[in-house]
Amino acid sequence: MDLLQLHWKNLACFVQRCFIYSLPIVLTACVSSPSQQSHEEQIPTQQSELSSDELPEQTETLPLTPELVYYILTAEIAGQRGEMGTAVDLYHKASTVTESPSVAGRSTQIAIFTRDQQRVNRSLKRWIEVDPTDADIYILQAPFLMLQGDYDGVVTTIDTALELAPSMAHDYLARISDNLSELVKPEQALTILQQIQLYQDKDPEALFAYGRLSAFFKQYDTALPAVESTLKQQPNREDALILKAEILQRLQQGDKAIAILKKPASKETASDDLLFAYAKLLGENDRTAQARIIFEQLNIKQPENEEILFALGLLALEEKDGVLAKHYFNQLITLGDPGKQAAYFMGLAEEINKDTEKALIWFASVPADSHRFQAAQTRYINLLADNNQLDKARLHLKLLRKEHPKRAIQYYLFEASFLREQGQNQASFDLYSEALTKHSGNMELLYGRAMVAEPLNRLSVLEQDLNTILAEDPNNAQALNALGYTLADRTNRYQEALALITKAIKLKPNDPFYLDSLGWVHYRLGNLDEAVRNLKQAVVIQADPEFLAHLGEVLWQQGKHSEAKRVWQQGLHHAPENKLLLNTMRRFGQ
Repeated sequence: MDLLQLHWKNLACFVQRCFIYSLPIVLTACVSSPSQQSHEEQIPTQQSELSSDELPEQTETLPLTPELVYYILTAEIAGQRGEMGTAVDLYHKASTVTESPSVAGRSTQIAIFTRDQQRVNRSLKRWIEVDPTDADIYILQAPFLMLQGDYDGVVTTIDTALELAPSMAHDYLARISDNLSELVKPEQALTILQQIQLYQDKDPEALFAYGRLSAFFKQYDTALPAVESTLKQQPNREDALILKAEILQRLQQGDKAIAILKKPASKETASDDLLFAYAKLLGENDRTAQARIIFEQLNIKQPENEEILFALGLLALEEKDGVLAKHYFNQLITLGDPGKQAAYFMGLAEEINKDTEKALIWFASVPADSHRFQAAQTRYINLLADNNQLDKARLHLKLLRKEHPKRAIQYYLFEASFLREQGQNQASFDLYSEALTKHSGNMELLYGRAMVAEPLNRLSVLEQDLNTILAEDPNNAQALNALGYTLADRTNRYQEALALITKAIKLKPNDPFYLDSLGWVHYRLGNLDEAVRNLKQAVVIQADPEFLAHLGEVLWQQGKHSEAKRVWQQGLHHAPENKLLLNTMRRFGQ
């Protein structure tokens, strides 16, 4: 749960973010005889699936003409038959024979459903013509202008809406920000907000919207001043306080973030949103006891609030209380588990409770469309392996490849890596080879097989696979380094290795693994001083035990035995069972 998401509506597509009216149209006309126009009858049209509850229904009485009736009824019938293009065109014709906002709105509604830009623009233009003072229409128009890249038009239409309905500034700017977050690149999106007249006037709503969008784009250096400017004008504004605290937390200033919300949260008037945000901050800064107290209080007030239950469940897991965690996640499941992730956390709770069978059942029950699905499969496989059920784990992965063919490569990679971790290099190699018969030329599979070919002493396969990658992608630094290091370590082709590693370093100058490879090839070439220089650079960036093994070996060869021993001991302190480090020390009698 991200506090920024408390400010942000992640909606599925731009249609759902728009103001889509539900517009039942009431037609009025004379029905006593075909020739008379003095009497009226009301004919309600059927509402299509496009209706929305975002705005209240509108009704309008229209003077009936044969032409209008024909267009509308024929359009509705076409819509029911799924002929949406015909329905849009007929409704547009209907909107041109009457000055009706409802008809124009209905025409726009159906046009949006088709996602046909030309039809949407035409319908919106007509709607504005018949109802130019309805601010909602301009806000509805904005995302379509964004899609067309008409950013000046976006600014103009937003300014028009805000001028027509200044009291709606907060809601309108929130909706516009949602549109900008998905339809426009970050810099351009922020520029649009800066060009709005309210922003130019330093209006707090516009400043807050700008800060909110900047934070969403993780541009905290611009977000923070905007939020602070909002708070100067509205010092007790809760959503701005929450946003400022979240930004400070993202800037690794947890104590300051907590301090921002501590006093407001202590007030009796504090909203549940503010208390939730404060409790979450406490939890993120390891003040779990305080966080739990607030979440429990909120849970009493809102026993069916999913976010609160989820937070309490996570706190219980963090405190290794599997029974309590199950209590909260069970409640989420009872509520329908809208996030589709409670089963995964129930599995974690059962792991804490040391009930492997139940944990396996929960992990297996995580739905495929859950964003926890992949993590659940990993836990499931590892649990099986930990309980000596490797064959069952492999069978499960095989079934996953059949059930989810689009993810087959991912599952091949996972299983092959998993087998290698289990020390089954030959089985891993065979699986990579099987995968490559079905997905020939896949670079990830080729690289994976190359890496497992090395411990099997199948260097020709390693070289062939890495060269295949480099033929397709000559600047693949990972493949360049892997091939160069292997040639330096396992062959006497040192000059060839140096050329490959040097090219990798030029592509990624500060990569510690590439610096280690460069040091190692210089060692093989007898350039000990250069080798030490490169290896020390690598160790400064990352004190990997294998880098330390290499550095110690070169120092030893320079006669600096005491320094070499200190380096090796440093490696042992962090990785006492590292094979390369231990083997290196044995070779030199240590």
